[in-house]
Parts: sequence; C-alpha cells; structure tokens
Amino acid sequence: MSGLQIVTEPAREPVTAIEAREHLRLDDDVDNIQVMAYIMAAREWAENYTGRVFITRTLRQFLDSTPAVTNNGFNGYRTGHQNSLTGGQYAIEISASPVISVTSVKYYNDAGTESTWATSNYYVDTVRDIPRIVLLDGGSWPTDLRGANGLEINFTAGYGSSPDSVPEPIRVAILQYCTFLYEHRGDFERYPAPTPPAILRTLLQPYKIMRFGATPYENVLRSGIG
Repeated sequence: MSGLQIVTEPAREPVTAIEAREHLRLDDDVDNIQVMAYIMAAREWAENYTGRVFITRTLRQFLDSTPAVTNNGFNGYRTGHQNSLTGGQYAIEISASPVISVTSVKYYNDAGTESTWATSNYYVDTVRDIPRIVLLDGGSWPTDLRGANGLEINFTAGYGSSPDSVPEPIRVAILQYCTFLYEHRGDFERYPAPTPPAILRTLLQPYKIMRFGATPYENVLRSGIG
C-alpha cells in the first residue's frame, strides 16, 4: 500500500484571485477569501481528477514494502511474454506527477532506525507520465523493513512555481470550475446535487493519468493522486 503526505504546500495557486474575479465578472470589493476558496477547491478537484500536481510542492510517499524480485532462472523451453528489466518487480511508481526530483529514499526497520538508500541503487525516471524509481543493474532493494510504512520517498513535483508554468487548458478548467462553484453556491443540498460541466473533463482528459493498482482482493484501474 502507499500513502502520500504534503510536506510543503504550493506557494501560490495556478490562477490568481484577479483572474478568477475577471472570469466571474465580479466587482473588486467581492470577498477575496471567498474567491480564493473557490480557486483552492477547483485546483484540488482538478489535481485529483488528473493525478497531477500543478504548482511545485514537496511530497513524501510511504510504502509498506519493495517490489518482490523473482528468480527468472529456468530450464528447458519457454514461450510467452518475458518481463524486461524495468518491469513491475524492478520499479516503484511515484504517486504524483510530474516529478521534478527525488530528494531521498529512506527506510526503517522494526526498531524505527532510519537509513538512507544509496542513490547508486536506483535511477529516477521522470520521462514517463507515471514517474518511477527504477532499480539499476547490480542494485538491490532495502531489506528488513518494518511491517508498515517501511519505505519513505521524499520528492518535489509540479510544473513549476508560477501560474505561467501550468498548461493553459488546466488553468481554464480551474476557472471554469470556479464558475461552477459560484453559480451553484447554496445548491448542493438539493437532490440530485449539481455536477461539474462536461467541458471540465474535456479540458483535463489529455492530462489524466490512469494507474493499474492491485490488492489481494481486486485488480482495478485507478486515477487520482496517491
């Protein structure tokens, strides 16, 4: 299993309060706190929908275990697919995208002793939409992990530190979601509750990341951060 913590919140939002007020055609004396609340709610909805983080922040991901590496030695003939070196047993998916850098990978034993996993063991793949930590040839996963949250990945993710670094369709979707929240304020107790307009998903769909997640009970296609 995987858990994700925000260590450092983004310094700003992908759209400004001025941009949101202009989009909503609001007067300057409208409560800025209310407008910022709409922006934050819209940004969080869009991030969870796409599985991406927009403005740079620091994150910490915990895992209960490392991938199990099986012995591929065999005798005789074999047919069918053969896993490559960068298959599932040789890589750990990072829970948010796009990843800028991995600061450290730490691990804990049952006594709570913390150790840092040497960078000579792995390579950080930030090219794919789903970033990952790939085990290098000759490297080995940390061992003797505690039963829960034994592996800790510290990393930074996001498109950049300014709104201009965020793709424009994402910024437009955030403004559209702000409009949806503003126009339906006070309506969410009725049944059925208002639903976001389809244009939001149309704008965000090219950025949506789908991940395959498996548990002992189900194999599912999941989306979102984490």
